Amino acid sequence: MPDRQPAKDRPSFPDVSASIGSRIRDLRAERGISLGSLAVTTGLGKGTLSELERGRRNPTLDTLFAIATALTVPLSDLLLTSGDTAVGSAAAGDGPRAHGQSVDARLIGRWRERAEVVEVYRMAIGPGRRESRRHSDGVVESITVIDGEIAVGSVAAPARLRSGDSHTFPGDEDHVYEGVGDHPASTVLVMRYPTEPASSG
Repeated sequence: MPDRQPAKDRPSFPDVSASIGSRIRDLRAERGISLGSLAVTTGLGKGTLSELERGRRNPTLDTLFAIATALTVPLSDLLLTSGDTAVGSAAAGDGPRAHGQSVDARLIGRWRERAEVVEVYRMAIGPGRRESRRHSDGVVESITVIDGEIAVGSVAAPARLRSGDSHTFPGDEDHVYEGVGDHPASTVLVMRYPTEPASSG
């Protein structure tokens, strides 16, 4: 069932502020990106990013996606500590978690294929429309509804899905998630990030 715990009472994933802040700082340093440059690329304030890196602010899902896109890494690279391949027990529900406007996502799986990184999230989508900015080039999202009803995909023409329905759409274009009805919909989201440039021939 979707997590209906009030947003103000939801626990963040373990050590969210410290671990994510450290990951952002390390990845930014590896790429030689200044705090100011990251602020410009993400559209986030330099002060906000500084507080995130120092573990003084809990990031929303939208903020994490903006930073991951700017750093050209999968979202899970921010959720998991460096070198960590363990996601947690899906049955226990203790995987890394992030939430944003009407959406609550928990990472339940991640692995590398030959030319891509694959992430799997258990996601609850609450009532209301949430627009998501484009991710890195080549990202593809596939979502399956376990329970409830949603509209998802293209901002202009999202697909309407009910229990048992699935939809695949480009994650590198602006897209939308919308819960339809009075209660959160339970879904499984798969994100695929290419690790090799697409062939031009």
